[in-house]
Amino acid sequence: MPRIYEVTFENVTVSAAQTLVSLTIAAGVRTCKVKRMRVGATNTSIPTAQMLQIRARLSSATFTVGSGGSASTPRPVDIGDAAATASGRVNDTTTGTTTGAFTVIEETGCHIYAGYDFSYPQGREPVFGGAEGFIFELLSTVSGTVAMSGGVTFEETGG
Repeated sequence: MPRIYEVTFENVTVSAAQTLVSLTIAAGVRTCKVKRMRVGATNTSIPTAQMLQIRARLSSATFTVGSGGSASTPRPVDIGDAAATASGRVNDTTTGTTTGAFTVIEETGCHIYAGYDFSYPQGREPVFGGAEGFIFELLSTVSGTVAMSGGVTFEETGG
């Protein structure tokens, strides 16, 4: 039975490009479908008006997580669900690597005031598994220091 989880970050001070969320899953365990990605400024004062560059990528082979951020345990959307098999990280300043290649699945921009919130249509979600990984990243350096919140929602299937 598929289960839905979230990896989120809240009011994190961002001053440079970084990996907002990364996900990885053990080889041969399950597969993950990326359902939703979101990020927005949460400052209590208005940040400098600017555009943000956002990108999401899947690794085609073994994924090694980045560094400089922290581990984030995926939270089940249904509180009664079991713990996720996937592992999450947030706010890495050094991006993850792969023994294969990365495939860009989304690359866009948004205004810092509007933020970014995208949900994949049912049946069109990107899928990864078998030691592969997923990266949701901020490519642009922000003007000034900005507090941001956001996250990734994903579904585990199989296993």
